[in-house]
Amino acid sequence: MEGIERIKVLGSEIEDKPLLKVIDYLISREDMNEKYLNEEKSLKQMVEFIKGEAKKQAKNGMAWIEDEVVFGWAIHYFDETNEALGLVKKEKPKEESTEIQKIEMPKETKKETETKREFKPEGPLQLSIFDMM
Repeated sequence: MEGIERIKVLGSEIEDKPLLKVIDYLISREDMNEKYLNEEKSLKQMVEFIKGEAKKQAKNGMAWIEDEVVFGWAIHYFDETNEALGLVKKEKPKEESTEIQKIEMPKETKKETETKREFKPEGPLQLSIFDMM
């Protein structure tokens, strides 16, 4: 499968119009065909990369990004490795032992059980309006 075909397949179920516009641009870039074959790349991660770049441009929580800039970010995403873009997933450290550790709760001492007393109210728990008359 060619890279452009891979982008078409990845974008086949997308309904988001702005994302479709980016996908159409990617498909038009035949010079990127080989770059689109990179299995570590996905449209979902590309969107996250673009969002991250837009957040860097935001002022007071708002950003206005021109289409050409977004298209450039999309191409940049496919042009660089995930490691170079800082998108490498951090692997969880492997545990040395797979045994389940048993945690024992300290047993209550006799003094603790003797000092614990439950409050048992005498009489009704709540006054009614008729009790006040």
